[in-house]
Amino acid sequence: MMREPMTEALAHFINDAGWLAPLYYVLSFVVTALLPFIPTPLVGALGGAALGTGPAVLYGILGLGLGAFVALNLSRRLGRPIALRLVTPVIWAEWETLLGVRSLFVWGVIFFVLNVDFAVVAAGLSSLKLRRLWVTAMIARFPWLVASAWFGELIFVSDTVMLLALVAMVAMAVVLNKLRPRVRHFLMRWAVRNDPEAQERLQESRASRRRGRGRARRD
Repeated sequence: MMREPMTEALAHFINDAGWLAPLYYVLSFVVTALLPFIPTPLVGALGGAALGTGPAVLYGILGLGLGAFVALNLSRRLGRPIALRLVTPVIWAEWETLLGVRSLFVWGVIFFVLNVDFAVVAAGLSSLKLRRLWVTAMIARFPWLVASAWFGELIFVSDTVMLLALVAMVAMAVVLNKLRPRVRHFLMRWAVRNDPEAQERLQESRASRRRGRGRARRD
C-alpha cells in the first residue's frame, strides 16, 4: 500500500532514527516533566504512531518513570522556586493548598484526572515519601499512556486520518484548557475536604494572609 506524504515522512524519520527512536521517545517524557506545558499524551500518541502501541507502552513506562523521578526529586530538592518558575503565582497559590494532603488516594485522583506533569512537581513538595508518590503517579497515569499510544497507532494510516485527528486533538486541547482551571479548583476543594491535615494547612495559610493584610494596613 502506497503511503501518503505525511505518513511516509514519519516512516522515514522512524527508519532513519533506528535504535535511537525508542531512546528519543523515552527522553521526551523527561522533557515534558521539566516543561509541563508540553502535554504528555501527545508524546504517547507520537510514540504509538512511531513504534506501535505495544512498544510505545513498554518504552513509555520507562519514560514516565524517569520523568516522574526527575520531577519529584527536583521539586523536593529545589522547593518552591522551581514551582514558581513553571506556573504563575496565582495558579501556584491554589496548588500550594494541597501540600498538606497526606492521602495517596487523593494524589492518585489528582494525577489521573488532571494528568499534567506539574501535579507531580507539586506532589514532590509535600511531606509524603517520594517512593510512594512515584508509584502512585505511575499507576494513575498508566491508563492515559495506553490510550494515547493506541490512538497514535490508530491515526498512522493516512494523511486524511492524521489531519482529522490533529484537528480533533487541537479542539479537545482548547476545551480542556478552558475547563482545566475549574476542574483543578474543584479537585483541590475536594482534596482539602477529604484530608484533615490539608484543612489545617489551608486555615493556617488564610490566617497568615489575614495577618499580613493587617500589618500592611497598620504600616
